[in-house]
Amino acid sequence: MRARLFAAALIGALGAFLAPAPLVAEDDLDDLMGGFDDGFDESALEGLDDGPPEWLAALPGGELLYEHVDLSGSVASGLVYSYIDHSVPHFDQPGRFSSFGKLRRLDLDFFLQLDIELPNEWTIRAEGLGWYDFAYRIMGRSDYGGQVLDVYEWQVDTGEVYVAGPITSNLDLTIGRKIVNWGRSDTFRVVDVVNPLDNKEPGLVDIEDLRRPKAMVKLDAVSGPWSGQLLVVPERRYDRQPPPGSDFFPNIPAGFSPRFPIDGRSEFDGTPGIAAKFDGRFSGWDFSLYGAWVDETSRVIDFEPPTGIRAESNRFGMAGAAGNFTRGPWLLKAELAYLTQIRVLRIKPNPPMAFPPFTLFNDDKDRIDAMVGVEYYGPDSLTIAVEVVTRQILNYPGRQGVPDLSTQSNFETGLRITRPFLRERLDLTALAVILGERAQDGTILRFSAEYEITDDWKAEGGWLVFVGGPDRALGSFDDNDRLYAELKYSF
Repeated sequence: MRARLFAAALIGALGAFLAPAPLVAEDDLDDLMGGFDDGFDESALEGLDDGPPEWLAALPGGELLYEHVDLSGSVASGLVYSYIDHSVPHFDQPGRFSSFGKLRRLDLDFFLQLDIELPNEWTIRAEGLGWYDFAYRIMGRSDYGGQVLDVYEWQVDTGEVYVAGPITSNLDLTIGRKIVNWGRSDTFRVVDVVNPLDNKEPGLVDIEDLRRPKAMVKLDAVSGPWSGQLLVVPERRYDRQPPPGSDFFPNIPAGFSPRFPIDGRSEFDGTPGIAAKFDGRFSGWDFSLYGAWVDETSRVIDFEPPTGIRAESNRFGMAGAAGNFTRGPWLLKAELAYLTQIRVLRIKPNPPMAFPPFTLFNDDKDRIDAMVGVEYYGPDSLTIAVEVVTRQILNYPGRQGVPDLSTQSNFETGLRITRPFLRERLDLTALAVILGERAQDGTILRFSAEYEITDDWKAEGGWLVFVGGPDRALGSFDDNDRLYAELKYSF
């Protein structure tokens, strides 16, 4: 029944995307355009910029603040409803379970951005964000573990915070917490290895809105079609992941808490990471070369007898390339990365009758990641994009009769279809992310709509579906289907 429902929804969505836009009669078009025949009244512009308001002008330096300081942001309220009732072990209290059906989120969140203009074209930017989720008080806070509440109930954080400006006419400097967007993919990460992600709600938000800023010193140089970027990254900052006891961490036996001692070093302790990019942009095509020696964005599990298991950072290397080629309505894109010293945790069987029967050990491996994609830009602003990614660990022999904790090869496919309606005030998007050559590791389906009510107000809603596979990867989220909606005011 669920498979037929998914198929019907997908066919209906494709029909809506691919159907031609309704024709407008000539008389109606004349009525729509009639207003442009009237003479322009220049008096309409009078009074649009009469200086600061009286209360600001009365303050010391009010004129200066008005001209060089800008404060913007947004306030939003979001709702998430999970229509499949299911339970997850309560790790703080063994033997108890947390219910994750019905209302999953009812939050109020804010975002503030302060921009200050400095002399000589230098600027300061500071962002702050946070949220409070009322769903846990409505559903009962005592039903959820402390780790779940720490991540999901409320949070206050900084976004990008930096000072930036030109050193010369061709060289810019940025110091502070920053987001850098490497690569060409809209769905997957291949060469995009610098910034961590906020993964607390997998599948709900696109990757461009998931990156977390990281402290760095960034140099950007430009000369004609050539540009270069050098990053020095002293901060180790990690992905925000679903904690044990959440509905996106469901497959741990009750009574077992997968919490390991964490390396207690400061986030700014140790040798800074370094990364660089070189670009060439030309008519109809471009390319980029990448290099990085940075920490993984997630802590790795390190097993060192006799101290046991602990979670710590791991430095790895990456050399990569990416490029775009356009021809007519088609865009071809590709990314390739060679990664070295990727830490994996493996299992080694012990001799017969030995206890324990196996031993955990660390192994540093090399890996090759590759992405190939194509985008089509059709009539009525229709966009269809397909991306295929393969990840292959090198020199990774399997052990007969012993399951490995890491998969030697992974295959991922993304399909995205978008089209605007109602004079581009309504955007519809259908997204499918498929893991495995035959979807054997699960699939995400997301159907979403975003409507611009006014210049300041925007509404968004959608349906997120997890199609199961085995009890791993996306397949383990098979009960987490949900509906979501959000209303946002920007200023």
